[in-house]
Amino acid sequence: MRIVDLSMTVSNWDNNSFAPEETYFKLRPIVNWEDHGFVSNMVEMTVHAGTHIDSPHHFFRDMPSIDQISAEDFMGDAVVIDLTFKGHANARISVADMEQAEAALAKEGIALEPDLILLLRTDWPSNKSPLDPSWWNESPCLTQESAEWIVAKLPRAVGFDFAQEEKGGEHEYEKAEEILSGAMRVHKAMLPKLTFQIENLINLDKLPSKLNIIALPAKWHSESAPARVIGLID
Repeated sequence: MRIVDLSMTVSNWDNNSFAPEETYFKLRPIVNWEDHGFVSNMVEMTVHAGTHIDSPHHFFRDMPSIDQISAEDFMGDAVVIDLTFKGHANARISVADMEQAEAALAKEGIALEPDLILLLRTDWPSNKSPLDPSWWNESPCLTQESAEWIVAKLPRAVGFDFAQEEKGGEHEYEKAEEILSGAMRVHKAMLPKLTFQIENLINLDKLPSKLNIIALPAKWHSESAPARVIGLID
């Protein structure tokens, strides 16, 4: 069995592209090598730094938080949906695009059955870094309609290698720092219908169309938590 790491490395970065007043990720030493012979750090971060998992509680107060989701739910059968034809700056992924990608999978004998973990691949991380505001500002995105199309397939979870929230139209954000005041239509359409979603994936180009994945977040009583996500390939 071969393992593919689908997780970003997160290192010190003060600026938060989508919330400039917050720290993205910063280690603060409390014990150092020079004085103590070992190292220990505190960390200040947004729970949405790097590869992470969002629970439905992210947008719906009475729905499960990360710690309330069964560990077994974070592993299972996954299908990679190839949307690389929409992997360019400012692309909007429509229902027609999703149907095109589904038809390509059907030619491989793969159907979008219920309870799958769907991994939406655009290869956007190969062009940009999330530490660069343009990763957010110019990312491909879903529309509310394509988000609704996806959850109508009844997946357990959906993962993204791009900033999926709809942008570029009325009530949607134009720049990363505006995302928190936007309509957040994609999140609101998807999260109540999913067990969880995975954001900021990488290396989806190294996966076959069908595989198993393990996506274990830290067991935090929170809306979201960092995760180490791996693909398991026979």
